[in-house]
Amino acid sequence: MSHPHTCKGIHRVSLNTVPLVKTTTETKLAAQAYEWLRAAILEGRLPPGAPVSRRKLAEELGMSAVPVGDAIGRLEGEGLVESRPRAGTRVRLATTEDIRDNYVLREALETHSARLFAEWATPVHRSSLLRAAEKLDKAYNVLARQKKVSPEASARVERSHMEFHMLIANATGVRALTSAIERSRVLLFNWLFSRSAAFEPFPERWHRDLADTLVKGSPDEASQAMRVHVRFRLADVLERYQSLPVNTRMSRGPQRTPGTSPQIESNAVTEQKA
Repeated sequence: MSHPHTCKGIHRVSLNTVPLVKTTTETKLAAQAYEWLRAAILEGRLPPGAPVSRRKLAEELGMSAVPVGDAIGRLEGEGLVESRPRAGTRVRLATTEDIRDNYVLREALETHSARLFAEWATPVHRSSLLRAAEKLDKAYNVLARQKKVSPEASARVERSHMEFHMLIANATGVRALTSAIERSRVLLFNWLFSRSAAFEPFPERWHRDLADTLVKGSPDEASQAMRVHVRFRLADVLERYQSLPVNTRMSRGPQRTPGTSPQIESNAVTEQKA
């Protein structure tokens, strides 16, 4: 007698014969490609507007195009690269609206993060933040004294800058908030870090003063201090970005003709910042 839930003429297929998930090797390679590409973008080795070729990257990294494609898809989901018809894939270029919207989002996220830090941070979190703020201000002060700043030097300081803000977010213990803050800061960092030389230096104790308020102040004081911090130089950032040559900003429609690539300034990018 047939089982009541089987039908004649239909053969059961063993799940063992169907590759439902990627192999461990493919997953590891995709993660390696993702980390390499992400670092190349944030360090300016792949500047905004640079073309991203799956084939060339696969050859450079010594792997097939499949994990590279997975890595590019992940970065596209994070907003770091974009694919456009007839123009291929490239490192994303921002619009003025993108930058303004990112500042609004950062303010909402990071003021709440600062409030929660003031309420919940442990003594270890507080001492770590004070040390990080002192180190960060010293690094920015060193850059300010240099006549010419390399993209690599700027990128190193900007990574420390991101880590400073992530210390605040991580202390809240709210993973969704931490993830959202990291993504918003990465996007702004990618768009602006090569433009840092165009801006006046930060005040000498810019991050130490913020850290002092978060560590010693009330939640309301911490929130307001972060609001001022995030809004710093927003108008200047937008004005200077709008004054850049049009081919360094996103336009609507195809961005390059075959055989050419966008001309991107190679001066250092800074997240303008906080």
